[in-house]
Amino acid sequence: MSVLPAQAQVDSSPARLSTAGLSVQAVFMERAPVATGIAAHAGWAVTPAWELRVGIRRDAVVQRDIRRAYSSRTEWADQRRFSVTPALAWRPFRSDGPLHQSFRVSVGPTLQVQRGEQVRRLGAIEGSMSLDRLTTDSGLRGDNTYLDRSRTTPLLLLTDNTNRTNVGITAELQYGLTYKAVTVEALFTGRRVTGVDGVTVGLGGRVSVAL
Repeated sequence: MSVLPAQAQVDSSPARLSTAGLSVQAVFMERAPVATGIAAHAGWAVTPAWELRVGIRRDAVVQRDIRRAYSSRTEWADQRRFSVTPALAWRPFRSDGPLHQSFRVSVGPTLQVQRGEQVRRLGAIEGSMSLDRLTTDSGLRGDNTYLDRSRTTPLLLLTDNTNRTNVGITAELQYGLTYKAVTVEALFTGRRVTGVDGVTVGLGGRVSVAL
């Protein structure tokens, strides 16, 4: 398969709306089960190899069953993150032919609004324990207190609010196949923002349409 320079594939006119698409990813974030990430993006071709993109994204995982979390079948979680990322994307090559392949790298700043709660303490209340002490002790106190009395042994959940605004950077690697105006891409995303420990990673796919 021959590989042609990217310059031969895209119109060299000034920046124009060139693509629009949707992506779905499994998102791995700190102190939470795997989340679902859904995003929409639009791209403007600047040169044959460079494109400006704006993406709007929602990553969310909600599992508020205390008993289920205590039994370790899954973690308790309530995380919703909304992000806006303008990015510069570079496509080093695009192969020739009716079904052609391409590789793309993009990076840009991210503004993120985070909503939800994270677990501070989850445990059973034994007969000798005082609920008042557990909920007022400064070392154990959380922003929210939940009590499950559905069975013989009550369960206590303390959580901290994570309502904040974060800023950071997002990078993506994309490998895709294009047939006519439709492109299907495998997508890897890495995001590092303030207020969140570690790097948030997403794995999934994207479908885009050339305009």
